[in-house]
Amino acid sequence: MRTLLRFLFAAVGLLVASRLVPGIRHGAFLELVAVAVLLGALNATLGAVLKTVAFLPVACTFGCFSLVINGLVFLFAGWAAGQLGLNFHVSGFWSGFFGALVTSVVAWFLEMALIGKDQPPAGPKAPRRIKIVN
Repeated sequence: MRTLLRFLFAAVGLLVASRLVPGIRHGAFLELVAVAVLLGALNATLGAVLKTVAFLPVACTFGCFSLVINGLVFLFAGWAAGQLGLNFHVSGFWSGFFGALVTSVVAWFLEMALIGKDQPPAGPKAPRRIKIVN
């Protein structure tokens, strides 16, 4: 259920990004959900590979180069969505860069506001030891 909500939040983030960032066009909301799933799969595979290969630039820029990688993955997701027949288009790198930024901020905010932080699993805890000091 939590994963489904995260995809819906990412779809809302894509909707907001397409309204705020020039160069991003979209179709129906259901297509945005499909693009959110595609983007999640690309971030898990291609994004992870690119961040591993580009470890040195990411480390030297204190992680800021990850924003560039996210923008490139977002741009590639726009291209892949077009190849799959989905009505989602990203016109260039800067549209992808700012689109990825807006999408992730909106999805993160929705997740924190509506779901909250991960709770530790409820279960029996080991009894605490009490140390008696004289």
